[in-house]
Amino acid sequence: MSLLVFKPNGVVAFFSDFGLKDHYAGVVKGRILKELEKAFEIITNVQFIDLTHEIPPQDIRKGALLLKFSYKYFPSGTIFLGIVDPGVGTERRAIIIQTQKYLFVGPDNGLFTFILKEESTIKVFEIERDKVLRPPYSSTFHGRDLFAPVVAKLLLKEDVKNFAKEIGKESLVYLDFPEPLKTKGGYRLSLWNVDHFGNLITNFSKEMAIKPFEVWVNGKKVRLVNTYAEGEEGEIISLFGSEGLLEIALKNGSAFEILGYPEIEIKF
Repeated sequence: MSLLVFKPNGVVAFFSDFGLKDHYAGVVKGRILKELEKAFEIITNVQFIDLTHEIPPQDIRKGALLLKFSYKYFPSGTIFLGIVDPGVGTERRAIIIQTQKYLFVGPDNGLFTFILKEESTIKVFEIERDKVLRPPYSSTFHGRDLFAPVVAKLLLKEDVKNFAKEIGKESLVYLDFPEPLKTKGGYRLSLWNVDHFGNLITNFSKEMAIKPFEVWVNGKKVRLVNTYAEGEEGEIISLFGSEGLLEIALKNGSAFEILGYPEIEIKF
């Protein structure tokens, strides 16, 4: 199966758990460019966007959420390279996911859970390692030796049949992100994420707010506001954040430091 219908725009959106102190993220980008060095027109048009390299080590769930919150804001033709890969060097599969607008490259470990759930037009390909890896290569750095060359091939519009085979998306690894648990009077929520500011991001979306409701945290009602600034100093508040999910926050502070992982309820 060809990817001819996909037109790469030269943008590579890269995210990982590599951190910024070591050379890993830079070397992956360097390897992509090295693979393109004979294609002058393409190499001069490549734009790397670093979504982040500060995902906590091996935190696939955090990586999956970051991608969910980010990918729809990119132009058609973007290639997303995701490397949060605690199974590197094992039998875990390396994959390419094609949607109507984007390509995603990385390990089959749940990192692309929300892409698989949210995007309807999907083709999935398993990368055939023996057709990409070139000695000397490392079993601990597939970002450099496997995924970077694949991204270069995609930028060059090489036929994916040369280095990958199509597989069913139902065979891929999905992470379990729980939905709100229905109760007699509303929902009991779970935390999906704690962001850099210590805001507690729940699994209750604005679309689920079908009628007026109250937010209760550890048995106490908290105010629902529109912005962080509406809170009083030291007050625990709730609001819908930028991704349309209900957050528990502390004005000018970290709700996580105060509450940890609290019990959160919605009462209609």
